[in-house]
Amino acid sequence: MRLKRCAQGLSLLAVLLFSGAFILDNMAALFAAGTLLCALCGQYLLFYRRQWSIVRSVDVGRSLSRSLVRRGATIQVTTTVTVTVPPRMQVGVTERIPASVAVQDGVTSLAADALPSSQNLRLSYRITAVMHGTMHFSGLTLRVSDLFFEDSIDLVADRFCGPSLFVQPTGMFEPSSKRVSIETREIEKMSVLSGLGIRALREYYAGDDLRRIDWKLSAKHDKLFVREYTGVMSLPPLIIVDLPWRGAPYPPAEFDRMVAMVAGMVEYSIRTYQYVSVLVVSGPNILNLMADEKDLERCISVLREWMHPAERTVHFYRAADRSDLRSQIHAIETAQETTPDAETLRFLGSLRAYYGTTLQNQKMYAFTAQVVRALSSLTADELVLFSLFSGDISHLRQIARQAKTAKIRVHVRMPGTIEPPLRAFYQARLGADTMEAFA
Repeated sequence: MRLKRCAQGLSLLAVLLFSGAFILDNMAALFAAGTLLCALCGQYLLFYRRQWSIVRSVDVGRSLSRSLVRRGATIQVTTTVTVTVPPRMQVGVTERIPASVAVQDGVTSLAADALPSSQNLRLSYRITAVMHGTMHFSGLTLRVSDLFFEDSIDLVADRFCGPSLFVQPTGMFEPSSKRVSIETREIEKMSVLSGLGIRALREYYAGDDLRRIDWKLSAKHDKLFVREYTGVMSLPPLIIVDLPWRGAPYPPAEFDRMVAMVAGMVEYSIRTYQYVSVLVVSGPNILNLMADEKDLERCISVLREWMHPAERTVHFYRAADRSDLRSQIHAIETAQETTPDAETLRFLGSLRAYYGTTLQNQKMYAFTAQVVRALSSLTADELVLFSLFSGDISHLRQIARQAKTAKIRVHVRMPGTIEPPLRAFYQARLGADTMEAFA
């Protein structure tokens, strides 16, 4: 419990009166000091009684958007608190967040008004699980105050707690059985695969795109037929936004410019092409995917919800993938052909054996597999990547490499404060077609 200013002033006045009564031998001052202390004690008893009446009136209902998630997933938590606040009292309600989650945004604390009847407070926020295991919501913290006293109470009884959130671990690598799967979907809108009209129908040849197969005609003749189209149309670029890590410093002004450019490009794509696709990542963590979104208001609302520094549960820290390992082995083999020294050859041989063993045991990263699935489910011939380049760019290399494999042109947007030599280095590392600065 803490004394507020009124109680502190009365206590100081009582101490002064007691001191004056002792020094001056004045019974009136002693009686006044005793009266003040009795009044303060009576006010405390009244505060204590009202405090526990408030606690008895509290009722909590908490719901999770999902109760079983993987590490790194973001879920919505909604808590409804019913409380009755007596007159001349102030009550604040704060959610007790589990230690193994990070709050992304939302409201976790509210103040209740002094009303004669019960009132409902709604706490809504999003959390990201940063560790695997069972997370239990351990209740609320109630802050009760009046003109004289203030106190905090942790409500940890069973009726204030729960439910539990079960977080499963996320593997760094993708299982081999999933890498060979082929995922396709039927596209109804006009795209680069479906132009202005069908020019001809022919038999299927090895290597033809499976999305061009005419399934009705193939079922009728018991052999595969594909469509050939007379024309193509322009496609909107796939927008990928790399959000900064909230655990590291970032330039706020550059981040605001990036958000403005993303919103402007989204609006332009919807007005020009009638739809847009946006992939939001934070390092090697995919946060949200809007595929073929046509509603501008809903798209801007989703961007407003997600466009802020996010928690990264997985980091690459310049992890080498299979392509990098093959490049290292090729460089070692070239050096072996031109090195006559026997000791150097033995060293290069052991180094090549090490890289070969690592390459043999290396699997596809889970983030790379997720990017491949996202790119295969969308129709795009250009990709615009927004990033602040405020840390490791290994995940950006994975995105650019998979886009190049899918024959998608990569355009990078980066802060204008990055020096031209460093900008050229990033362009070479990513293999981007263009590298522009947003100012």
